[in-house]
Amino acid sequence: MRIVQVQTQAEAAGAQRVSDMVGAGLRARGHSVRTVFMYRKTDAYDADPYADFVLQEAPAGAFGRMRAVAGLVRYLRAQKPETVITYQHYGNLFGTFAARLAGVPRIVANQSRQPQTKGVSGLISQVDKAMGTAGLYHANIVNSAWNEAQFAGFPSRYRARLKRIDHGVERADMLHDKASARERFDLPGNVPLAVTTGRLVAGKNQIALLGALRKEGDLHAAIAGVGPDREGLEAFARENGIAERVHFVGELSPQEVRAFLAAGDLYVFASRSESFGLSVVEAAIAGLPIVSSNLDVLREVLTTDDGETAAIFAETNDAAGMAAAIARLRADPALAARLSAAGRRLVERYAPERMCAGYEALLTP
Repeated sequence: MRIVQVQTQAEAAGAQRVSDMVGAGLRARGHSVRTVFMYRKTDAYDADPYADFVLQEAPAGAFGRMRAVAGLVRYLRAQKPETVITYQHYGNLFGTFAARLAGVPRIVANQSRQPQTKGVSGLISQVDKAMGTAGLYHANIVNSAWNEAQFAGFPSRYRARLKRIDHGVERADMLHDKASARERFDLPGNVPLAVTTGRLVAGKNQIALLGALRKEGDLHAAIAGVGPDREGLEAFARENGIAERVHFVGELSPQEVRAFLAAGDLYVFASRSESFGLSVVEAAIAGLPIVSSNLDVLREVLTTDDGETAAIFAETNDAAGMAAAIARLRADPALAARLSAAGRRLVERYAPERMCAGYEALLTP
């Protein structure tokens, strides 16, 4: 089957990691799969032989968005896919309209966050509700029990097309020892090191980790990712006298992320909002003990089938609370070992093969 995946922007982030795994898994099952990005944001996919771009930069204003949709329609008409899989709210919106205009027979959408009520995001959620209720999506994927519950108040016609497929998470085998991993990313060798990954935006809340560093006087932090908040994080570090203990390593490929995780003693995930939390589950499966924000969805995805958790959960709006959780983990090696063991046991639940089988089952009526 010919399949096109529609993503909003080309960058190394969680939604893109999911479509990478889905594309690779479906190709391994004999399908033809390409991923088209509405626009190129970074060079993360420039060398990907299965990636295409509608625009080389973000569209500006209503005219730019119309041009992007028109370009996507032309692309889909040329590719003639039998199924389009869309990701992220803009990808769902523009991808569905373009697929309908191009005559694609089957559309599978992904709901990667809870419905919003305010501003542009609230408007998009209302459009999504209307599209799903009208049956413009043939299937509509949610990726956790928590995520599915957020649509409980939607019309029954919308909910009838919801399908739960938990994200797959690639196993981050520690192919590097800690010393070589730190050398690879120019990180100090003989210091306690907390690592974290994610876009540098306010919602990912990396500043909570930096705030904790003020109280954990010997702890260093290594942050992988790019985004508009980097300058603010660097300024905070300078102003609080911790700049020498904060290390930014930039945007990493999935393979580089796996090497980066090997450098850490613990993983800190302070995100304010998630529908799954791909990066923190990846770190848990790699065996890192976790300090996580206290979100219901993260309690769900970081708890094993036998009820063990892979994380200490902290209120991350409180730097003192985050610091206390980190200090507790560092002071108790037995606790760290239990969290690490629980995280590794998540590997089968989130096997990419299981996720891809779920997607393949949705490709035909």
